[in-house]
Amino acid sequence: MNEKKKILIVEDEVILSTWLRFQLEDEGYEVCGNFTTGEEAVEFVQNTIPDLILMDIHLVGEIDGIEAAKIITGKSNIPIIFMTGYEIPEVAKRTLKIKPVAYLSKPVNMWNLKPIFESIFS
Repeated sequence: MNEKKKILIVEDEVILSTWLRFQLEDEGYEVCGNFTTGEEAVEFVQNTIPDLILMDIHLVGEIDGIEAAKIITGKSNIPIIFMTGYEIPEVAKRTLKIKPVAYLSKPVNMWNLKPIFESIFS
């Protein structure tokens, strides 16, 4: 049997984060971490390398999801899927510099994620 793919969730909406965790685990993925700030995510990936990061753009804390992703991708090539509840062109342009695997509008669900996961993990 294949080893479970590890996914890090960085989302400050606790209900959405919890729901994503349940959905991912139900699909056979391992949620290796679940954080609400970019700082926590950056610190976490220094010691644990997930196979994929689901990153909210607007986070609590000093840095947003885009800045956290920039720091993380500067040190590793972990695929990142951005999630946002805001459709702001300037924000979308900032994310493109990071070269995310996808940029999804909330609400995000397994219907959106599964094809992306299959393209990354196959």
